[in-house]
Amino acid sequence: MRPAMSISARMAAPWLLTAGTLLIAALTVGAPTAHAQVSRAVLDTGIPFDLPQTDRVTVLQRPHPEIDPLGVRAGAFLVFPQVDVSANATSNVFGATNDAVSDAYAIVAPRLDARSTWSRHQLLGHVRGNFRRFLDYSIKNEDGYDVGIESRLDIVGESNLRAAVNADRIYINQLSGDFPRFAAASVPLDRQVASLRGTYGLNRLQLMGDVNVTRLDYSDTRALDGTMIDQDYLDRTATRLTARAEYNISPVTSLFVQGVYTLHDYKVVNFDFDRSGDELRVVGGAAFDVTPLIRTRLGVGYLTRHYDTAGVSTLSGLAFDAQVDYLVTQLTTISVSARRDVRDAIVQGSPGYTASRLAAEIDHELLRSLILVGRVDLERDDFSRIDRDDTLFHVGASAVYTLNRSMVLTPSIDYSNRDSGGAQLGQRFNEVRAGLSLTLRR
Repeated sequence: MRPAMSISARMAAPWLLTAGTLLIAALTVGAPTAHAQVSRAVLDTGIPFDLPQTDRVTVLQRPHPEIDPLGVRAGAFLVFPQVDVSANATSNVFGATNDAVSDAYAIVAPRLDARSTWSRHQLLGHVRGNFRRFLDYSIKNEDGYDVGIESRLDIVGESNLRAAVNADRIYINQLSGDFPRFAAASVPLDRQVASLRGTYGLNRLQLMGDVNVTRLDYSDTRALDGTMIDQDYLDRTATRLTARAEYNISPVTSLFVQGVYTLHDYKVVNFDFDRSGDELRVVGGAAFDVTPLIRTRLGVGYLTRHYDTAGVSTLSGLAFDAQVDYLVTQLTTISVSARRDVRDAIVQGSPGYTASRLAAEIDHELLRSLILVGRVDLERDDFSRIDRDDTLFHVGASAVYTLNRSMVLTPSIDYSNRDSGGAQLGQRFNEVRAGLSLTLRR
């Protein structure tokens, strides 16, 4: 059954929908401002793994001072206002296996980023919105936001303290591995995050510690037949402790070991079973240059997710995190990444699943103002306690054309496929998304 259209939602922003329809009809291709994702984790991965900084950078990392935005100076701060407006189309708006229906939609994403210009210490802040409006099926509309502030206190040398707070609303959609079966609307997820991170540098040794508390609040969503799908049983607070040690052997080679311990505390404990418990992920490895043109980060270790409920088996196994950047020329970069981790399941009967992901991207700077991007992602999700495994595949292409410091045009097209096997099948579908984005910035 198809959800009914909402006339009031259409009238709320007629200029937006009309512009989107006209652009799609005229261009027939294009994309949102960001690449479509096979899946997304609702918890970040802790302290970021960064390759050692050298004069060799990828195409997307290379600065372009002649066309980069200058920002607006406000006292000791630089403020960067920006708005992305895009017109898009999808071939399968509900991720249906059969009888797929298409729709057009528009996205308006304003943002304001600010950073201090002090010689020591730093203060960052941002306010962002992401508003999505569909032409025919308003049940798919989204109102996302992201507000946050981060500070860095420099102590001595490379030693510092960082504190951050953030609140946002994201949407779990049909391209995510944990999207509930037969859902029509995306699942709104409100997150509040507070973190404190310390870094201590001593010659070639760097020690880091991070404390992070994340509160996740899921809203119910609506099924294809109009009924509500309860998501309250996924509400939880995750408290994460991270410790990492890095030793720099040379400017391009470092060894590291990292441990992440996470305590999951669920509010609802009697829905089907209590998903509360703890998780440990330990990874060790190195960041190094295989050749002057191939930069690598490789980490391998062990992960385990334990549940408090008796009879729910522990998830455990190999953990890995890898990134390889091949700087073919100054104008072309090929990047390959892989990761394996454990995520909490959004489906009844399963406490969680193991997600293994492989991604590859090629970036080519055709002109100083034109970068071509191609990307492919493959993810395998193996669900615990139920007979189900999902395979998610995505391939996409886009072009980033910087007209001047103030305007960027981004057309792209993406194809996604989600397959599911086992006795308790998940959603299975194919989808093509296309659109055109215009970014206005200062």
